[in-house]
Amino acid sequence: MALLVALMVTSQVAITIFLPSLPSMAGDLGTSQALVQMTVSAYLGAFAIAQLVVGPISDAIGRRKPLIAGLILFTLGSIACAAAPTIDILIGARMAQAIGGCACLVVGRAIVRDTTDGAAATRAMAYLGMSLAVAPMLAPLLGGQLETAFGWQSNFLFTALLGGLTLIATIQTLEETLPMEARRLTNTGALARTYLRLSMMGKFMGYSFCTAAMGAAFQAFLAGAPFALIVVMDVPPEQLGYFIMAVPIGYIIGNYISSRMSQRASRRRMIWIGGILAVVGTAVLVLLPLSGMDSPYTLIIPLAFYSCGSGFVVPNSLAGALTAVEPAAAGSAAALGGFVQMGAGFVSTIIMASLVPTSFLQVGMVMFWCCVLSLLVFVLLVVPRPRAATD
Repeated sequence: MALLVALMVTSQVAITIFLPSLPSMAGDLGTSQALVQMTVSAYLGAFAIAQLVVGPISDAIGRRKPLIAGLILFTLGSIACAAAPTIDILIGARMAQAIGGCACLVVGRAIVRDTTDGAAATRAMAYLGMSLAVAPMLAPLLGGQLETAFGWQSNFLFTALLGGLTLIATIQTLEETLPMEARRLTNTGALARTYLRLSMMGKFMGYSFCTAAMGAAFQAFLAGAPFALIVVMDVPPEQLGYFIMAVPIGYIIGNYISSRMSQRASRRRMIWIGGILAVVGTAVLVLLPLSGMDSPYTLIIPLAFYSCGSGFVVPNSLAGALTAVEPAAAGSAAALGGFVQMGAGFVSTIIMASLVPTSFLQVGMVMFWCCVLSLLVFVLLVVPRPRAATD
């Protein structure tokens, strides 16, 4: 579990550690705010597409080799980001970094499916979900300090160091979790049929879209908050992480309560609770700017409501999606689910890049509609299904 958490942290820190540096990167590289924000979108887009390949590869040859190869590419891509002289090269390096980093997420989730089931899978996903939320939200706190002391390049050098250390730990400690008899080699046609079959599974796709829409709100926050807080609200870059600490704290609380409730409450009930909390929290994020009361301090409480709700929704939806498929297809299912999730994040960050922040209203609106969509998908695709014992 410690190694799986390290894998999640490695892939997710790269998304956000450089966020406090976005304004200075735009000036240093001589580019626009929108293009700098594309470094977030490029990572999510490449991450989404790469999962469709990494997952099936891990089903065919096992988990260990794709994971090691991905960590090597992630480390080299991070070094290339630090050395990038132009925004075009930086975006390309970010895509390479994402292709390597996606192995951490996809293979890590597949390892959980290989080794756990039922309530144990929910608890494991809760721990991994906690790292998925905490790492990218704590990373800007570190990134702001690195930006102030050493410049924006130091953020990418740190991710290279993190990738290298995780690579060493993986080589030394990870044993193969997918036995030979459970592996499945597929050609392109068979792979397309597998994805088509999975996409026709209403329960699997319902849980996947529920996670994706909630995650899209999270990615919209990450892409929009630096400019809303630093440029509009005059928050110093090194202090950005302090003002967004409400998100990881709320997510930890939601994950903890969700994990404790997993033995006596159904997944659907916990997703209902989380979805309502997230919608209410993000609705307040819209109302505060409209009433002229938005500031870094007044945003903390509604962000905590959103993140606590997300802590209920995400681990239960992830566990529900993966337990809806057979173990041999866990890698492909994790890949398709991850593609939907990262693809939704890609769309939400593109939307954020197209908006000029005048307050926190733009960020709040995108987050609100993402949370509404998450709850709506759950109601339409998951709730009508017959209740299973594991639900």
